[in-house]
Amino acid sequence: MLTDTKLQSLKPPATGQQEHPDTKIKGLRLRIGAGGTKAWILRRRVGDKVINRKLGVYPAMKLAAARNAAESMIEALERDGSTEGLDRTFEAAAEAWIKAKKRPALIQRQLELHVYPDWRDRKLGEIKRAEVRDLIQGLEGEVLPNRVLATIKTVFGYAISQDWIETSPADRIEKPNAEAARDRFLTMDEVARVWNAAGLLGYPDGPWTRLLLLTAQRRSEVAGIRWVDLDLDNATWTLSAGDTKAKRAHLVPLAPMAVEIIKAMPEIGDYVFSTSANSPIRGFARSKRQLDEWLESKGLGLSEPWRFHDLRRTAATHMVRLGTPELVVSRVLNHRVQGVTGQVYALHSYAPEKRHALEAWAAEVDRAVNGERGGNVVRMERE
Repeated sequence: MLTDTKLQSLKPPATGQQEHPDTKIKGLRLRIGAGGTKAWILRRRVGDKVINRKLGVYPAMKLAAARNAAESMIEALERDGSTEGLDRTFEAAAEAWIKAKKRPALIQRQLELHVYPDWRDRKLGEIKRAEVRDLIQGLEGEVLPNRVLATIKTVFGYAISQDWIETSPADRIEKPNAEAARDRFLTMDEVARVWNAAGLLGYPDGPWTRLLLLTAQRRSEVAGIRWVDLDLDNATWTLSAGDTKAKRAHLVPLAPMAVEIIKAMPEIGDYVFSTSANSPIRGFARSKRQLDEWLESKGLGLSEPWRFHDLRRTAATHMVRLGTPELVVSRVLNHRVQGVTGQVYALHSYAPEKRHALEAWAAEVDRAVNGERGGNVVRMERE
């Protein structure tokens, strides 16, 4: 039987692949390639067919999680003769619900703007309650969070009615209290605290948090950075229209501090920040919780509650304070261009101005972290 100790001791073969069966869950195996890749697979006979399905990658997926995933898949195979329900993505389920219930185009747009960027390719059964809560908490406004939560709950409810999943991760998630648009931004002292705490998270969450702060882009966009989108020689990151929440192509100049962070990342797949080699990081709520717990344990907790999205507002606020025109800050944030004049001038990418703004902001972060802002910031120990 496989154990955590045994898994840690397994070595890759000189050539080809080796499989190590788990006697506790029949059909569950750990496949190890000559290159060192370790993947969980389930091999089961269904009728006249033998099905091999990949469950995840070790060590990102631990033994207990692999067994749970295998049991869920076995149950689906025995019940339905296939794993179609388990394989269905959130987007596929939502689109099926929209078509079946003839939902208005407004619902489709709501999902495209606020849900699909994070969950488009997520399997229904993999989405956790904490991720639902984190997504809703990241939305601003008095009405929007409640409406998006209602839509998410309805999609999961439809999936249950179709026997695609057994339970909904959105159950018992309460509607957020009505609130005005958030205006929370971090002081430079708080920026230094979060920066140093992020250094203790390690790869990928720590570097991701720091790049979130330096680039002022949305969390799902930073999490989804692909190596192919980067030109580190010219210090740029290019997002296609399909990669942005705003559905507009966007060029992000990278400050030297940002380039340094990216160059230090391991290339284990398509994404700069990944734990599975084939998908971007998720679980933002867990990372946020770890940051807050460390800050509180050191007596460095922030004076007011904060969210990852507040880092974007923080960067924008301080760029204006540093003298960057609001129009340029708007271009950095990839906000919609208003009016005919603005649409004409949108032909100008503002790349030099955006670079100057982001480099000035990175320098300000560096001064805060290294205690070089006179007596306004307490010097903090770097990781």
